[in-house]
Amino acid sequence: MAKKRKKGKKPSPDLKARGYEAAIATPQRRHVIGGDESQDVAAQQGLTRVRDWGRYLDSNHDLSSGILDELVKGIVGSGIQTIPKPLNPDGSINEELGMDIMTEFKRWTRAADVTGELSWHEAQRLICRAWFRDGEEFIQHVAGRDSAYPFLPDDVPYRIELLESEMVPIDLTTDDGWLQGIRQNAWRKPTAYGVHKTHPSDTMRGQFSGMVVSPQDVKVVDAAQMTHIKFLKRWPATRGVSLFADVISRLYDIKDLEESERIKNRILASWTAAVQRSPDIPGVDDADASGQRFLAMSGGTVIDTLAPGETIVGVGPEYPNADFPANIADQIRRVASGTGTRYSSIAKRYDGSYSAARQEMVETEGQYQIREDQFVAKIVRTVYERWLAAAVGVGMVQAPGYDLSPQSLEMLHNAEYRGPTTPWIDPLKEAQADALMVAEGFASIDQIRIKRGAPAEMIGTPAPSKPEPAPARPPAQLSLIEDEDEEDAA
Repeated sequence: MAKKRKKGKKPSPDLKARGYEAAIATPQRRHVIGGDESQDVAAQQGLTRVRDWGRYLDSNHDLSSGILDELVKGIVGSGIQTIPKPLNPDGSINEELGMDIMTEFKRWTRAADVTGELSWHEAQRLICRAWFRDGEEFIQHVAGRDSAYPFLPDDVPYRIELLESEMVPIDLTTDDGWLQGIRQNAWRKPTAYGVHKTHPSDTMRGQFSGMVVSPQDVKVVDAAQMTHIKFLKRWPATRGVSLFADVISRLYDIKDLEESERIKNRILASWTAAVQRSPDIPGVDDADASGQRFLAMSGGTVIDTLAPGETIVGVGPEYPNADFPANIADQIRRVASGTGTRYSSIAKRYDGSYSAARQEMVETEGQYQIREDQFVAKIVRTVYERWLAAAVGVGMVQAPGYDLSPQSLEMLHNAEYRGPTTPWIDPLKEAQADALMVAEGFASIDQIRIKRGAPAEMIGTPAPSKPEPAPARPPAQLSLIEDEDEEDAA
């Protein structure tokens, strides 16, 4: 008969955790501290430090900078192209209006930001880099001739202003809806952003950390005029966290190991020698006035002044360390996994087979496409639609037949967004595979063209006809008569 447990006696921790061994603390496995915190609490405590580490590594570590370069190249490349394709009421594409929009949009992309110094594609690359390095980036939309910005008469009245993470103070939190620089309603939807009027490091307030920021210290920008792209792994979250958060320790260890190895090489470059003498044989008395004995050495030096029993031995660290390259390569592979990048691209090692390179590209291409889709949805599409609204509003783009209804705007805003093309590994094999896909009906010729980055005007045109093969030349006929005549003459 089972014994009844006395009332009021709590079950032991071991009984509570019996279902999961991982829940039991052991000397080898400690309990996680802070795992039940919200993302906002975790960000409040460490976002600024992690962001500063990301910027430090981007400025001082070649591998970290190369990771960001690879992400920007794979997601934005030379710039995500916007190809306007406004729709007619019957669903067909209004080609003429699309060309007019494209002409005006290309003119605007030459100077897209409020300073007039950044092109739209250059701004995309900077936004993408800050998105991963800092964990977030803010964009303020400046539109309308009634705004404070001095638009020229022939300009589309729309510009963007890039704002780095610290321009929206994370210390701005109050009881009336402000949380980490962003005012939210009861559903956590942003309604306004608090933006520093100047960079905080340019003022006395920015010289000291931990100072409380109030709404009076910032300009309040309506959420309708702001776009906030943030890198997330948990939701809900008010602010983003750097992509480097998972790998900062490993990146710094790699940096430290490489610096130590370089120091060792510098020591070896200044080779030092010592004279080793047998204790049973006295040395020669050839010291100078200071009591020191010197043996000058240079290339090709022959030393014939050693006493019997003396030898010269090198003094320095043992080299080479055969395990160092493999260890560093393994660490870089783990960094590539944590950041979602290609190991071969960030390590600049291309010594694998075609199958290995293709598999690596297939795995990372999906990750790049996910992030490209996020970037297009949050940044590229938003900017294009706001620009088009401003261009139509001032008559720079004539769009008869379209109104402000949601359905009409959806047809007007229809566009195609093209990011970086799929890279070639073996052009011959991949071109043959593309041709087979089209021939067997698994893909259209336009899908292959878009995949390979064909120009927009080429899309929709019929495939060029293959040239007729040249007729085969008949084999040379040998003249037996001429051969016989030559033999007779001989």
